[in-house]
Amino acid sequence: MVRFFALLIALMLPCFATAQEKLPYPEHYTVLTNDFAGILSDEAEAQINAVLLTAREERGREMTVVTIRSREDYLPSNDITSFSKDLFNGWGIGNAELNDGILLLVAIEDREIRIALGAGYPARQDGIAARIIQTQILPAFREGRIADGILAGTNASLSRIKHPNDAPTQAATPKASQPQVPQPPQPVVLEQPPEPRPVGIIANILAYISGNPLGAIIVAVLTSLGGFFGFRGVQQYRPRKCPECGTIMLRLGDAQEDQYLDHGQLVEERIKSKNYGVWICPNDEHITVIGYSTLFSKKSACPNCNYHTYETTRFVVTPASTASMGIDQLDHRCHNCDHTASEKVSTPRLPENNSDGGSSSIGSSSSSSFGGGSSSGGGASGSW
Repeated sequence: MVRFFALLIALMLPCFATAQEKLPYPEHYTVLTNDFAGILSDEAEAQINAVLLTAREERGREMTVVTIRSREDYLPSNDITSFSKDLFNGWGIGNAELNDGILLLVAIEDREIRIALGAGYPARQDGIAARIIQTQILPAFREGRIADGILAGTNASLSRIKHPNDAPTQAATPKASQPQVPQPPQPVVLEQPPEPRPVGIIANILAYISGNPLGAIIVAVLTSLGGFFGFRGVQQYRPRKCPECGTIMLRLGDAQEDQYLDHGQLVEERIKSKNYGVWICPNDEHITVIGYSTLFSKKSACPNCNYHTYETTRFVVTPASTASMGIDQLDHRCHNCDHTASEKVSTPRLPENNSDGGSSSIGSSSSSSFGGGSSSGGGASGSW
């Protein structure tokens, strides 16, 4: 029995060692932009830092931008919401009394984004954060303009997300009273009958939207998603003409189409990297096979067989530090032809904290500590 437990402990030690190597979240090296994923150029990072620094110095608003490669690099988290909350509270973003901090987090390989708000923000600001993600950040991300999306999201967050402690907007100065000038009598206008109002479901939706800004955002997002997926569905299932005789072709069902797919196409469907449609002409039995890429699939084209069955797993060999670059290992495997390959890539060095007396205002401010604020989980998330 003693030998059995000794063997069990020996087998479990590597698991414990691996878990101990990971932290729940990264350690910050600045209170402005922490680009752990290394996706921002020096120029882009300087632009974002300038916006963050202005907000800190002129308004006392503490916001930070963080990019990571993936949540998998750290201890397990249920979702980006829980991860960002732990990071927010672990760093202590924002004023400790007002809890007015803002965190913009991007997980580049998870394709997730989160605007996390301090506990001092009312719940209605979550809807504004969601709107910023949908209108300012995700459109740029989907076009590959990551830095532009982060900069736009930073500007919008600082200008549109309001804390109860923010100074109210100055009301317009009333104009001086003008002497009353007698007005000519106005012609009598017959009252027009009221315009017809929508009834039924449409009226209920309009009433819900008018009294609920967050509901309006939800309806707009659902409408956009419905239109997007509806368009994809129309593209995949629309009638097609036979290229040989012009007859309208028939689309086969899932059980019938497999006999017309080769091994690689079947594997693509099994791992959900592609979905295939098979059409047959009832006149001359001409077959047309069209593949559609699955949304958010991380499988790429295999260099050996060219099917989208190539999966990559990333491991940290040597973590990056302020003194040297890190090394990651990428292991590739094809689910179709079993082609394998491995490569090692370097990761950028972590920036050093600049505490010299001659540093710039951005450098001196970015090396200071956060204010000790906390978050209760408020904010909004998105993916692209």
